[in-house]
Amino acid sequence: MREAIREKACANKGEDADAAAFAEASLSLISVFDLINGMGMASGDMKGNANTIKDMGAGKTLSAIVKGECDGKSEGDIKKIAGDGKKGTCALLWLARALNFILVLLKELIDNPAKKLSDCVLAGYDVSLKPHHGMIIKGTFSVAVKAAPARDVFIKKLGPGDPLATIGSKLPAIVQMNKSIQDFLTAINAKHLSP
Repeated sequence: MREAIREKACANKGEDADAAAFAEASLSLISVFDLINGMGMASGDMKGNANTIKDMGAGKTLSAIVKGECDGKSEGDIKKIAGDGKKGTCALLWLARALNFILVLLKELIDNPAKKLSDCVLAGYDVSLKPHHGMIIKGTFSVAVKAAPARDVFIKKLGPGDPLATIGSKLPAIVQMNKSIQDFLTAINAKHLSP
């Protein structure tokens, strides 16, 4: 799977993880979308958020970035931070949502062997990004997902052997790591930083 699930992603400490290492692991996971026709826009947005974290993260933890931007801030200030694509907090919020999308997609592939790839993509999108997108983006995504390849073609692109078994063995640790980050963001501000 092009090294899409790295050991450092599983060894991650959630919000106390090294931000640059987390961003690198996230970029590996995001590479799943490079294998799905029509997902270029989603992949580009996700990579942009991961690179924002990577650029800000030299020697910092994820929590240090977020607390540095949010500690002592008013509700209105946090709302602005959550919507500012140049802020690490905003990037981490959208990256955690995007990773949830990927993780649900992969879990659907593993748990439902007869399910079409496009249905797995939609299942991930519906519970992660869709609630935060406007009508135009939702429509664009709906059209894009129709270009997804057949399930078996996609699985072959993931890697040799049984890539879903490899992914399945690492998925619980990655899901827990992402949940920890989402819980941390929600604890900082449940109104504007919830997944």
